Amino acid sequence: MWVCATFPIIVPKKRVIDNDAGIDAAWKWFLVLSDFPGVPAYTYGVASITLMTGENLYALRLEKKRWIDEFVKKYGPDTVVRMEGKGLTVRDLLDEVGVMPFLAEKRLVIVDGVPKATKEEMAALDAAVHPSTILLFVDPAPDKRLGGVKQLMEIAATKSFPAVRGPKLMQWLSAEAARLGVAFERMAAESMVERLGDDQEALATELEKFAIGIRGRAVTIDDVDVHTIPTDEGVVWTMTDLISAGKKKEALAYTRRLLERGSDAYGLWAILLSMLKNVVAVRAALDDGLSGKDIAERTGIHPFALRSVQPYAAKCTSKELSRAVAWTVEADVRLKTGGYRATDDAPQELHALIERFLFALPGGR
Repeated sequence: MWVCATFPIIVPKKRVIDNDAGIDAAWKWFLVLSDFPGVPAYTYGVASITLMTGENLYALRLEKKRWIDEFVKKYGPDTVVRMEGKGLTVRDLLDEVGVMPFLAEKRLVIVDGVPKATKEEMAALDAAVHPSTILLFVDPAPDKRLGGVKQLMEIAATKSFPAVRGPKLMQWLSAEAARLGVAFERMAAESMVERLGDDQEALATELEKFAIGIRGRAVTIDDVDVHTIPTDEGVVWTMTDLISAGKKKEALAYTRRLLERGSDAYGLWAILLSMLKNVVAVRAALDDGLSGKDIAERTGIHPFALRSVQPYAAKCTSKELSRAVAWTVEADVRLKTGGYRATDDAPQELHALIERFLFALPGGR
């Protein structure tokens, strides 16, 4: 048994790990008895449980991969066990983590998603994890209302991965592009972010595509127009952020750019209708005193999507939204019954309708 010190050390029950740290940072101090009679000692051992969480799915994926790669390199290819949290029972998990690894010095057990468990079951799991096992939970948005999740967050070392936005997102994009050998002409990178939002996973995929398909020159705005398909989430987040900030003119310019670059006008209209529906649903939930995951559960809106919709809904009054809904319903009925002459070949009236929709929404000018 290792002897590292002969002085008292405070043992923390909970730690937040720096995002730049790897497996070694998931270790914590715990008290043991040394092999030397009468001499108490402390050794540096593996933290039994770690939780990775946060809305940045790209960073979560990379960090999980880094853990696996480091562990395999250090302990061998047969030392990593993957389990799915959905449907997993604590009893089955205990069978995996409560015994000594058979053919390896250490074992890494990764559970994708926090399984349903009581507070008592999670505490029992903490006590039962074998010292030679690292238990890693990976869950972007665990339900913090549940007793088992609350207990897990008390006992686990936690790594959090928030979304990267604004200047930091552009800095990351520039660094990742340089790593892949991709150069952008002025405003081309901004155009890509406009189309994909702050989804680093989608942005990384797009960069890899440009790295393979465009060589010997910089990526242009025209390249982005041709190859980068806007995500619905990217459109909604950008549009909601602009409208919430009272920047309707900028929202109008963004819409025109999408349409000029070939976005389907009917598809954009459907996205905007869905956005208004979500804003109304969130406003109703706020009026009923709900917040956070309660709103997500009632409305069916993903918790990550709420980050742009909820602040805007909070600024709108029910009266303002009622007027916007009444105008939109009338416009949608007319569009679908021939009141507007809009076709794929002549979509001008639908383009004008989309612009009028933006100014019918509450907030800004």
